Amino acid sequence: MKFTVFTPKTKPLLGVDIGTTFIKAVLLVPAAHNWECHGVACELILGDAFTERDIHNFEPVANALKHIMRTLHIKQHKAVIAIAGNAVLSKIIQMPNDLDELQLEEQIEIEADSLIPYPLNEVYWDFTRIGESQHVPHQADILLTAAHKSLIDSRITLAREAGMHPDIVETEACALQRVILTHTSTVQSMLTLVHIGSELMHIVVAESHQVVYCKEHTVGLASLFQGIASELHIDPKAILQQLSAGNTPSGWHHQLLPAVIAQLQLHIGRAIQLCTLSHHLATPTHISLSGGVASLPDLIDPLSRAMNINFSLFNPLQRIAIKTTVNAELISQLLPQLCIATGLALRSEI
Repeated sequence: MKFTVFTPKTKPLLGVDIGTTFIKAVLLVPAAHNWECHGVACELILGDAFTERDIHNFEPVANALKHIMRTLHIKQHKAVIAIAGNAVLSKIIQMPNDLDELQLEEQIEIEADSLIPYPLNEVYWDFTRIGESQHVPHQADILLTAAHKSLIDSRITLAREAGMHPDIVETEACALQRVILTHTSTVQSMLTLVHIGSELMHIVVAESHQVVYCKEHTVGLASLFQGIASELHIDPKAILQQLSAGNTPSGWHHQLLPAVIAQLQLHIGRAIQLCTLSHHLATPTHISLSGGVASLPDLIDPLSRAMNINFSLFNPLQRIAIKTTVNAELISQLLPQLCIATGLALRSEI
């Protein structure tokens, strides 16, 4: 199987976001003029299944994937899954302007030793033409992406055992960019999305129907709560488990929430500063928040006050019709956490 990040594929698709704590899935089908959501699902991965982002215990992940299929009442379905950007090598290279896709592929294979720092038989790779190079005359900028086969094959194997057909693998950042662009179809102003999951934080900025900035930061809920727990002498896993179950931990409003706000203010502030300085963008007055961080209770108002920025929870299904048979209560609970899965399911749109 070729690692495909950029090539359009057949629709409809099941988007499956395999996180280190939860697996989320969104099933979208083509509607008359847009898309319709035919199902969402979220399953907790029981036990320690990951070492950072690598799967070392397959059974909990396999069980969660099978539960996803049962919840959606489907046995076999085309799916698209994602891997985290820190598991992926991405670099912009220059190639002659006049090469077609086949010639580009052949040239990259010839120069693979200098372009990809791994043996070519150990990775899946893909590329897309960005446009004419602004720095090298008569050359095109090519985005080359590569990932170790083991990282992809483990997820593909588990998904297939659950009855999914994962014909497409792409990065979480690509999925988030696709979601944010569905919200800029009628908006010219800048839209900033901060997605914080268990291990990573993504900042995506779109303006005038295109993504102008996207960066991944190695900070997530796990590291955030690890630091807080060390300071307060409490068990970080216990906190996350309670929050994952929808329970507010003891002392949340008086002790934990202020510490969470302070950490988020620090990390989001640094990321936004990097974004504005490196790309000469205006400081956002509004930020949409998504990912596992959105499950933290009573977060939006104090974070908005602390950072003097208006925060709100992001709704990835805002422009997508929802079938009446879909569990409305579950969607309401999960919405901001479905961004990556929705972006993956929208993969057939382009």
